[in-house]
Amino acid sequence: MRFFILLMLFFNLLNLQNNKLYSRNKEKSFANPFLIFEQKSTARIIYKDGALSIGGLNGNANLTIYSIIGNKVAFFSNIDLSEFKESIPLQKETMYIARIEFRNKIFTYKFFTR
Repeated sequence: MRFFILLMLFFNLLNLQNNKLYSRNKEKSFANPFLIFEQKSTARIIYKDGALSIGGLNGNANLTIYSIIGNKVAFFSNIDLSEFKESIPLQKETMYIARIEFRNKIFTYKFFTR
């Protein structure tokens, strides 16, 4: 049984798709897998004084805010991210997940309210 567990662990470490598991900002691309290139996002999600703003991303996208256990808290459809600032009542000292869906990319971010 120990050998089986070690074997599974070894193969998971060598799997290139699992190397992205530990990144903070995850990106999924719907492009052809043979033409994939990584684009790092420089987005900043700021929750201050009851207002959520997003910096570093441009274009129209759908934004969904989830609690850390997966409950949908807020949804904004086809918003312009360059000017996004909305008042959202979130609990203090809680972690949330923001899912930003562009036409061909999906970004997920974790953020913490203070």
